[in-house]
Amino acid sequence: MSRTSNKKKSSTGLTREEYVKKMRRKKLDDNEPRIKRQTNKKRDKSKNKKINSPKKKIVKAILIIILVIIIVIIIRTIISMVSFNQMAKEMIQNLPSTIVDSSGDEITKVGEERNRENISFDEMPENLKNAYVAIEDQRFYSHFGIDIRRTGAATIDYITSFGNASFGGSTITQQLVKNLTGNTDATISRKFEEWKYAVALEISMSKDEILEAYLNIIYVGPNIYGVQMGSKYYFNKSAGDLSLAECAFLAGINNSPNSYNPFREGEDNTERIRNRTITVLDKMLELGYITDSEYEEAKAEVESGLNFQRGDIEITKDIVYSYHVDALISELISDLSEEKNISESFAENYIYMGNLKIYSTQDTDIQTAMETEFNRSRYILTSSNDPEAISQAAMVVIDNSTGYVVGTVGGLRRKNYFKRI
Repeated sequence: MSRTSNKKKSSTGLTREEYVKKMRRKKLDDNEPRIKRQTNKKRDKSKNKKINSPKKKIVKAILIIILVIIIVIIIRTIISMVSFNQMAKEMIQNLPSTIVDSSGDEITKVGEERNRENISFDEMPENLKNAYVAIEDQRFYSHFGIDIRRTGAATIDYITSFGNASFGGSTITQQLVKNLTGNTDATISRKFEEWKYAVALEISMSKDEILEAYLNIIYVGPNIYGVQMGSKYYFNKSAGDLSLAECAFLAGINNSPNSYNPFREGEDNTERIRNRTITVLDKMLELGYITDSEYEEAKAEVESGLNFQRGDIEITKDIVYSYHVDALISELISDLSEEKNISESFAENYIYMGNLKIYSTQDTDIQTAMETEFNRSRYILTSSNDPEAISQAAMVVIDNSTGYVVGTVGGLRRKNYFKRI
């Protein structure tokens, strides 16, 4: 039997070996477009990665920047709240600050112009505390400084009026903040600041402490601050001795003390006082702070006319500081405002209420000698051209060894200063 040779040609005219090679080449040729397509896809993906990579980096950078900004805002907010709380704790003492001279001797107290007298929370009658809560902030004991319901309604009102409505909805805690800072601007930024500080107070103080501070600091009449002094001004007695009707009156005037003042000359506020006081009693009854019988008794007292007796309180206090003290206070307000990043009204209240001890560079002997000399009539000269125009003078004495200003006078014949030295 003979063997078939590999070189034997097939019907195609090719040997078996040539035929196999041809088929392999064909298979490779058929697969080549697929390989190219796969290669192109890989190239496209690589190209897309290169295109998308800068975009992703930009997005990532923006997110990081936003995160850093948020963190910075949070840190600054916390620092601001802590600083406010430290100042608030000093201010709720509600006592004037003392200025001493270079020898450590007291020159004067700053803030004695205000008629005020603190009273402890326990000494305040329950009816008085409840009257204020009922008419000013009925959810005082349940919110955390901000009454969401009232704030939401006030916000909608503010928006729908295009900013023309007052941004109301203030809680007792927010009103305390306002009394401490002295900031009453009708702006959204001020309101946000008020919310922030209200939360800060709620974190650091109990509800009773907040209410006590509030009732000792609020304005209740002409240069009259706090419920104790208000009670003495309107009824000539301590707040602890107020009747339910008298408590309702005092709480009711909070929205506009001067409008309900029974001692205003030329005005009869009887009907206005009656209506407002009964409104407070109605609210106290509604919230369950008083019984029906207590309500009827208090209402009868209001209907018959509250027994107003003006206390012997000097409304306008004539206090004149030395030129040196005036300059010191002005400079101190400016420095505090800048250092603590607060408004000047806040800084001024801090000085007037914080029970601070302020060390001045004044040498009282030199200051007194200067004030005495500047009050002599021989320095008063009139102009030959204008009899109304008179001479003026000023003097500053500096200690060369320290650079301290030890005496300052800014004008001639200053009245009433010698009451203070």
